[in-house]
Amino acid sequence: MSQAITTAAIGSVAGLLFATSVIAQDQQYVPDVLELDGQTTLEFPADESLDLSGGSTIEFWVQPDWNAAPAFDPVVLSYVGDEGASYLVTVLRDRDGIGVMSGDQYEVAPFNFTDGRMHHVALINYGTETEVLVNDELVEVLPFAIQSLPASGLFIGTSDGENDQFLGAIAAVRLWGVPLDADTVVEWAARDVVADQSREHPDLPFLIGHSAFRSGDFLLASATNSTPSEGK
Repeated sequence: MSQAITTAAIGSVAGLLFATSVIAQDQQYVPDVLELDGQTTLEFPADESLDLSGGSTIEFWVQPDWNAAPAFDPVVLSYVGDEGASYLVTVLRDRDGIGVMSGDQYEVAPFNFTDGRMHHVALINYGTETEVLVNDELVEVLPFAIQSLPASGLFIGTSDGENDQFLGAIAAVRLWGVPLDADTVVEWAARDVVADQSREHPDLPFLIGHSAFRSGDFLLASATNSTPSEGK
């Protein structure tokens, strides 16, 4: 899958901070971490597999790092095109919740992100409604599902490659083609679903793609190659 990167800091420092607070059952889990400076975008081409309508799950770890509220809600990730966002996820500018948009639908799931720590977020899309879990707890049920809309790309750290830039750290983005069971989300939140040798994730065949931020990439399960394009 191709990529475009602007001033990307693939974060070793954030990884160390993350590792001090996230411990798996039998090992320390240090995921791929992307540090964003407010001017960074990771951009990947659209792909039919990234259509998450029907049933699906979005997972990521996030640590917002701003004090003065910006004039916008910084975007964690989006899959967007000329007709709007199929899915777009933000941390609210006051760091008091998650915003989720799909088409003309938008709702907020409240959560306090002001403690300066990494938090695990999961959006479980059942095709009719979407559950939002933060740190293994259900915080909101949104009355809509992810819509199928044409997209120009998958953007991490901005809404469209330029706007609504995120400042902080994002880690371990995972996209699934099924609504994961909440207990499975909790059990595997702090495990490497691809490389964990102790056992296999029960829904691994439905993993659409996952971040590989150490190389500035997002890997699709269906991809046959991942040749970077020139950064912009």
